[in-house]
Amino acid sequence: MQEKPLYFYVANLGSEIQRIFVWKEKGDIKAMQNAHDRAVSIINTIKKFGNKNANAEMDILIKSVEGNVLSRNQISSYFNPFALRITNNF
Repeated sequence: MQEKPLYFYVANLGSEIQRIFVWKEKGDIKAMQNAHDRAVSIINTIKKFGNKNANAEMDILIKSVEGNVLSRNQISSYFNPFALRITNNF
């Protein structure tokens, strides 16, 4: 099985983090926790790439999301370039 590139996982992480916001806004704590768990799983996959910069960024990102430091719009702005790259390459 061919491994996907790092930016593929980062784009998917963006989708999961968006889901955290959506379910939180809708008040569905269980769905929000499921999205959070999937996001953490993707972060762990990203960390397996061994990219120090990506790992440091993932640590900052998860703390920001869990601490409600970033807004939904800020998260979208952060992940949009990765999503566009996926669209252009697949």
